[in-house]
Amino acid sequence: MEFRLLGPLEVRRNSEVIGLGPPKRRALLLRLLLENGRTVGVERLCDDLWNGRPPPSAVSSVHAHISRLRAALEPGRGRRKQPQVLRTTPTGYALAFPPELLDSVRFERSVRQAQALADTGRAGEALQEVEHGLAMWRGTPLVDARDHHFVEGESGRLQALKLSAEELRADLLLQEGRINEAITSAERLVERDPLREASWVVLMRALYFADRPAEALRRYAEVRALLARDLGLDPGPGLRETQMAVLRHDSVSLRPPFRHARLGTHGVSSERSADARPHLPGRERELARLSELLRKAATGRAGWAVVSGEPGAGKTRLAEEAARQASGAGWQVLRIRCAEHGCAGSRFSHRQLWQLGDRLGELAENVGVARPMLCVVEDVHLASNDVRDLLLAYARELPEAPLAVVFTVTDEPGPATEGFLAELAGRGADVMPLPPLTEAAVRCVLSATTSGPVPTDAAHRLHELSGGNPFLLRQVLTHVRHLGPALHADWPWAPVPPAVRGIVRARLAELPPAARQVVERAAVIGDRPDMRLVARLSRMPLEEVLRLADQAVSVRLLAWSGADSPYDGQSYGFPAGVLRYAVLGELSPARRRALRVDATRAQALATPRGGTGEGR
Repeated sequence: MEFRLLGPLEVRRNSEVIGLGPPKRRALLLRLLLENGRTVGVERLCDDLWNGRPPPSAVSSVHAHISRLRAALEPGRGRRKQPQVLRTTPTGYALAFPPELLDSVRFERSVRQAQALADTGRAGEALQEVEHGLAMWRGTPLVDARDHHFVEGESGRLQALKLSAEELRADLLLQEGRINEAITSAERLVERDPLREASWVVLMRALYFADRPAEALRRYAEVRALLARDLGLDPGPGLRETQMAVLRHDSVSLRPPFRHARLGTHGVSSERSADARPHLPGRERELARLSELLRKAATGRAGWAVVSGEPGAGKTRLAEEAARQASGAGWQVLRIRCAEHGCAGSRFSHRQLWQLGDRLGELAENVGVARPMLCVVEDVHLASNDVRDLLLAYARELPEAPLAVVFTVTDEPGPATEGFLAELAGRGADVMPLPPLTEAAVRCVLSATTSGPVPTDAAHRLHELSGGNPFLLRQVLTHVRHLGPALHADWPWAPVPPAVRGIVRARLAELPPAARQVVERAAVIGDRPDMRLVARLSRMPLEEVLRLADQAVSVRLLAWSGADSPYDGQSYGFPAGVLRYAVLGELSPARRRALRVDATRAQALATPRGGTGEGR
């Protein structure tokens, strides 16, 4: 028997295709195949087959589909004979089959073998092997369950592995002197996934050896602009090194054999993710603390860390770096995200909760022999008490285990989450609040992303615009990249990135009209508006303006500046200059001019006559 997943699901026996029945039955078979022989409970099958919303008849439907699948997979089995392929266990169902019956497993083995042959200089044999593996593909993998969440991770992993194999094939074609074929293959790769840098490297090398270096450099400029526009990133080390080699006509560095993306414990890691180090200025201390957490966990001392901060502070990027380090060291890595649209009463998807419980349970049972595991739980403030209780139970149960857990949480998590975090801290968790970036860190970011000299006022101006928020900083830098380094403090207007404009519109929509009016008048006055002046413009009592300003603080359009008295003109301000400009951008030009005129008049009335006294 043979199971084919690299395209529409096929099960073959003696070269004959077995009829599997309706789509739900095919999805059920795929769900069992992806477990590699492990048992799957009936409730979990119901949840996965109906994406977390099984109907009342789901259990009986699963039993019926199991019965039909058994008849198809073992047609000669007697009525009283126990099934040998699709077995019933005390906790659910499991498929028993050798892994090599899966075309996806055979494909991965072909890729590994081709890479091994390429590494030893046997390019011709490696080319035959990788083409043999690619010939197994018949379309989109796991396509019969494309609408089911349970295939998302494996489908993405298989498609990434296929891209890696096709990059290897293009390099091998180049090594064999089949340059035009290598160029055609690489062109298809960059067309399919324009943000995959390794494919552009292959294309640039092939163009160079086709005596087209100018076109290779033009393609580098193309991908550099693409990365800047879509991701706010500069090209990674592989692309930059290839560009320099083309400029120097360094054919030795450009000549095959090449280093390729490799298939590791957790799938394919691209050249960029394996070799590049993220540029995270201002977060060096937190990165070092996470590295130390992993080092201790590798020796059998479980470690827990909490990364907190406002939206855009860089919590996810820090967690991604921890996951990259752990994956590169061969750890098990589990990344899950709490979400408000999860299952009822939990705000955590059933699939992820079961996965978390299974992994931690396996670790608890095999502490002495298990591989180290990193678990990243993002947005833990959205989890409910049952999820937090589960995590605390394992924190108590696994103090001496090769386990590291990293949580990300907002800076205003709420009382329930604060209690959870307090208990973690009491058990030694490392709590890492992420403050805004300093002006020095902003200067480092600007130096790394701008060619040529950096104006002395540029970092200061960017720090004001972004408020030290890494997300806002990246958005502003990307949006003004076409201006080069000419960032001047005397700009009358700052460009507002579309993403920031959308964020501000959503936050304004959360406010009642009176609070929005206060924010608009504050924006007209300045980054640190005098709330007494806002009260005059709004024709409201100061106490009412302060109450409405507090509502704007709750949606992060305004912030407290830390002044001792609420009557201090500097008590409130915009967290970032670009947020203020976005608020102004929501006003029509005529409305903006009218408010400015009113603000000038109100300020004149508030100015003491002759330099003394109180204005009316």
